[in-house]
Amino acid sequence: MKVLVNALSLGWLSGKHVLFGHVRQLARWTANDHEFVILHRRDTDISELGDLPNVSGLKAPQSAGHWMTRLTWESFALPRLMARQGVDLYFSPTGTILPSSPVPQVTLAQNPWCMVSGLQQGAGQKLKAALQRRAYRKAFREADLMVYNSRHMRDLYQQTDPTGSERRFLIAYQGIDDATHAAAASCQIDRQPLRILAVSVMAHWKGAEHVVQALAELHRRGIAAQLKLVGPWADPAYRRLVEQVIAETNMSAHVEITGQVSRDELYAHYAQAQVFCLMSRCESFGIPAVEAQAFGTPVVGSSVCA
Repeated sequence: MKVLVNALSLGWLSGKHVLFGHVRQLARWTANDHEFVILHRRDTDISELGDLPNVSGLKAPQSAGHWMTRLTWESFALPRLMARQGVDLYFSPTGTILPSSPVPQVTLAQNPWCMVSGLQQGAGQKLKAALQRRAYRKAFREADLMVYNSRHMRDLYQQTDPTGSERRFLIAYQGIDDATHAAAASCQIDRQPLRILAVSVMAHWKGAEHVVQALAELHRRGIAAQLKLVGPWADPAYRRLVEQVIAETNMSAHVEITGQVSRDELYAHYAQAQVFCLMSRCESFGIPAVEAQAFGTPVVGSSVCA
């Protein structure tokens, strides 16, 4: 069977890490039965899958780069492309399906952003969220198979369409790859006393400012903890807000903002921290929290999401 994997929505490293992890496992398990074609943007590097003989890449046109023009291209051009390529199954990691498809559609639901109230800022984001919820409802009822990465995600989909139901569904909890487990098992890095770590793609719903405020409270109680904020920042305005909170709480000497780091650097951060803390309001499945625990690092998190 030939499976087309739509990777056009990939942006941050975390999304790529999740999707390619799934593809790698599936390709290995079905090496003699199935072929996987990764449909990707021109700026997406898929070379890490190059060791898999049943995985290949297919570059989409430039118009498929932005989400608005991508919707049009996927609606009209992609079904014809699948027919030409002889595709047997379509897989999307967006939680949505195509308006029409010549083959069965499987979609992985893993983005709760549009279904959590209060996260969308401005008319543009609210419009995008409304369009996403509409697409989610269609997928919920019409996908040949809905795959959720947590029970929390299925609950959110059900809330958007209380009277609907899936044709078929399964909940496939995300794990972490073998390389992370191997790195954790062989790690010889010592813990740093009173080191707090937060890892994420930093957006305003991640709650980094609350971790900074908690750090300030620890200092008021005589506990000289240090905080590292690791990961890219999706919104420069949010970074400025967090930096303002750091300054207002006099924590500048105790907080380090690293930005995006390599996998090896990330592993070192996990190993050195005494605690991982992220007070996010929106997560489908918190992979950094699981990765931290693989390194033996305790986790403090919020209770309002997966």
